[in-house]
Amino acid sequence: MSISERRREAVRRETPAARHIPYQGHLTRNIIDTITGECLCVLRLAGAAFECADDDVINNRHDRLNRVMMGLADPRIAVWQHIVRRQENQYPEGEFAPGFARELNDRFRTKVSAERLMANELYLTIVLRPHGSRTESVLAALFSARSAEEIRRARTRQVAELERIVTDLVAALAYYEAECLELYERNGVLFSEPAELFNFLMTGKWERVPYAPVPLNRLIGGMRPVFGDESVKVLNPDSTHFGAMLGIEAYPSETNPMFLDDLLTLPFELVVTQSFEFHAKDAALLKMQMRGRRMENVGDAAQSQIDEIPELADDLVSRRTVLGAHHYNVLVKAESLEQLQQNVADARSVLIDAGIKPAREDLVVEAAYWAQLPGNFAMRPRLSPINSRNMCGFVPLHNFPTGRRSGNHWGPAITMLVTAAGTPHYFNLHASDPKAKNGGNKKDVANTLVMGPTGSGKTATVTFTLTMMQKFGMTSVLFSTDRDTEIAVRRLHGKVYRLRLDEPTGLAPFALDPDEAETRRHLQILVRKLVSRPVVSEAGVEVDSKPLTVQEGKDVDKAIDAVLHMQPREVRQLGRVLDFLPKGEVYDRLARWCHAREKGREDGPLAWVFDNPVPRIASELGTAPITAFDTTAYLDDPELRTPINMHLLHLASRLVDGRRFGLFVAEFWKPLGDSHYAAYFKKALKTVRKLNGFVVLDTQSPSDALRLEISRTLVEQCPTLILFPNPQADRKEYREYLGLSEREFKLIKTDLPEGCGMFLLKQGRHSTVVRLPLDGMDDDMAVLSARTTNLALMDRLIAQYGEDPDAWVPRFNEERKSS
Repeated sequence: MSISERRREAVRRETPAARHIPYQGHLTRNIIDTITGECLCVLRLAGAAFECADDDVINNRHDRLNRVMMGLADPRIAVWQHIVRRQENQYPEGEFAPGFARELNDRFRTKVSAERLMANELYLTIVLRPHGSRTESVLAALFSARSAEEIRRARTRQVAELERIVTDLVAALAYYEAECLELYERNGVLFSEPAELFNFLMTGKWERVPYAPVPLNRLIGGMRPVFGDESVKVLNPDSTHFGAMLGIEAYPSETNPMFLDDLLTLPFELVVTQSFEFHAKDAALLKMQMRGRRMENVGDAAQSQIDEIPELADDLVSRRTVLGAHHYNVLVKAESLEQLQQNVADARSVLIDAGIKPAREDLVVEAAYWAQLPGNFAMRPRLSPINSRNMCGFVPLHNFPTGRRSGNHWGPAITMLVTAAGTPHYFNLHASDPKAKNGGNKKDVANTLVMGPTGSGKTATVTFTLTMMQKFGMTSVLFSTDRDTEIAVRRLHGKVYRLRLDEPTGLAPFALDPDEAETRRHLQILVRKLVSRPVVSEAGVEVDSKPLTVQEGKDVDKAIDAVLHMQPREVRQLGRVLDFLPKGEVYDRLARWCHAREKGREDGPLAWVFDNPVPRIASELGTAPITAFDTTAYLDDPELRTPINMHLLHLASRLVDGRRFGLFVAEFWKPLGDSHYAAYFKKALKTVRKLNGFVVLDTQSPSDALRLEISRTLVEQCPTLILFPNPQADRKEYREYLGLSEREFKLIKTDLPEGCGMFLLKQGRHSTVVRLPLDGMDDDMAVLSARTTNLALMDRLIAQYGEDPDAWVPRFNEERKSS
């Protein structure tokens, strides 16, 4: 063959895109008409999380989806569905001040952006014909002479009918977060979302499609498809890729809603397309009867399949299902023909494992390619009659939750996690309302519960989250243990207070401003706690206390008021309350917390806690973005733990004034075991939530935490759960108290290996398995999760070079690596 002949052959094999793109233009913001008279509307769906759902839940969703499809049953209606699996690695935006948070974000962005992550996108298109079949359309065109006005009125009725259908369908698919693709404006230019989807199906590239006063098929498909025997080469102006179409040569004997979910995890780009054209009931019954007779005559099926025909016919008559013409293709993509062969083999393997006999399209590869476009009825290859229930099994609207990359309560996502399927998950603490299209609903709640045993990665995850949230300019207070977050807090230029036994704490409750609304009430509660007679259980938890008498209460309140009126502020100390109390039991109990009021008397053994002249902590709190209180020294002592935590919580609550605020509480179950503190904490929690704040509660002892009644109440107020693998997980605690499904519980207890870096993220009704890929980031891990050796090194360097992290951090990394 000569060069000119080869060129002519190549030109012949190239297909002008517009010839097979059936769209004319927008009739409304979301309805498009076709050249042959159909109207269509495209829905985008987030999908339903499935990997952590129980089988009965998945089957129930499948039944409901079948009923939704049955509700569409009309010979004038056809449905196209698409699963678009494409590379997606857009990192969340956000501005960080110079320092560790920015540096960590940059390093993490570089690391996670190097991974080949894929996103799954789901689309459903409703196509409404003016007539029930192509034959009816042809006959109507031949024998009806309608005026332009009659045609216009008919089209208006058709559009109105489709709008009603779409409105009902969006409501029926609310669980899947369905929304219409439509025209939108950007910088004064009008663009078409449906056209952008159709353009992607043809070109493999997502780009904006401006809407112009020309036929839509001239705006779509700016590429040259070259079809070979078994593949297509798509030539875009700036890129080239290859594709192969897989179809169904033989259907499985039955489907289920999970039999093709492995397609959602393949490590390459693909597009699944299925269409379903509803049959009229009489026509469907006739097709089933003819199919049964044909199978009997030819003997091409097992007896069990022949026996199923009457049952299927009965399902049609009883409206348990409907019948339609079905076509299904998988477009497998690759950057080279060699890689395409491997990708096709992997996709074929998934189909075969699902009981499907796949066929790599050759003679009809071009038709299969164009049949991806909704409304291209004549192009659909290998049409087969199946029922709506089986159709729903091929595309059950399953997906991995992705979160919101932008438009959240505080703007962009905190960071990007990676799901078990290699898809990005945009992580937010605020659980957004799925019905709020743009997110950021004022009702969003960010309260979070984190549970994981020692070594699970819990501390690193919480500290990393705190660090990434610095881009929001929020103020944070931490109640930590064992100094586990201290290195990170210092690196972030935060303040750390290690409250040691028998050393002045810097807490001076009576130095607070007496004119502040809550000061007097707080001091009344605090002093009553100090003078109460606690009843402590064998487990060391305060379960009750002897209340003050009415007169004792009046004496305490009177003494508090007297001290609050004293000037200057420096003379207002806890010990001065004794000056206004009558001698007696209450006086003696309070004296334990005060310095001696008389010469020659010994100070109370706990005077170092609150009887301090200078309110160092109160005056400094809020001057740094992060303040951490290490509570290790007194965490196991209920006499100290409750009043200290009550006062620290009161100080923290003063920062809740509408600014962005986060309260992080480690081993929360220990202080919440005290009834006084539990009631105090519940009140503070409401205040935090109302005024733009949130609480993160974490523990490495889920059993201890979940046995507390107050903990169960707090769990209900935490829509976000972060749960690490735990072989000791108790079924009752995780299933009943945390509300996990059986599948979610199994993941926590047995399926997720310890130390694998993965955890269950459950937020609202969605749950998924994700990982925070910090492997290889050793310098950062040394900061995020402090070890004893690293803490000792930091202490030595701070003693030598001062507390400014810019002075000791470079030496910290050097010495840590050399040791």
